[in-house]
Amino acid sequence: MMLPVLGVTALGTMPAHAAGECSKEMAAALENQRKSGAFRMDVFMISEQGPVKMTVDYLLPDRLRQVVTMVLDPKPVETVLVGSKAWSRQGETGPEAAWSPVSEEITRDLIDQVQQTVGEKPEDVGRWDCLGKLTIGGTELNAYQGGETGPVDLSPGAKQAPKNEGVRIIYVDPTTGLPVRSIFARPDKMDRPIFKADYTYPKDMKIEAPTVPGK
Repeated sequence: MMLPVLGVTALGTMPAHAAGECSKEMAAALENQRKSGAFRMDVFMISEQGPVKMTVDYLLPDRLRQVVTMVLDPKPVETVLVGSKAWSRQGETGPEAAWSPVSEEITRDLIDQVQQTVGEKPEDVGRWDCLGKLTIGGTELNAYQGGETGPVDLSPGAKQAPKNEGVRIIYVDPTTGLPVRSIFARPDKMDRPIFKADYTYPKDMKIEAPTVPGK
């Protein structure tokens, strides 16, 4: 899905929010995400190895399921974390595919990933600026830009837009107060983000420890 060019009208209609108030609103949105108990993150990103697609399920407080697919090598790698134990498998993802335990180092990295994603305290979210309301996929969302430099003019042809400085934007549903999309992109390439994540909130998510052969 192509993202709209941001800031064409947003900067001219931005509410007179101080950065502190916008940061509080972002902290509240992230707290709402944590309180949801479970959420899914569908990611497309550009890595050193090329384009990557990833689906990550978070089931609080300590469960994760992650499926990573490299576009250039489309054999998915699936990883599951339950508490302090983790397993993975590559290629086949059906019920017959074999699982194997992962190393302690990778397990610690997965645990840290969960804690960094869902354990961040509201007062630690950093500076966020309000970009006003923007329409994504026919839905009006509240947009926030993260960073220390203040709002960047993303209008076409804006001379002051630093082309090499990445911009992080999170879109929040004004009705639910939940984040629904996050992007990281260069200001002159907002329609081709380096990172894009769409968030959904399944009510029936389950993550269980897999059956490992011989165990």
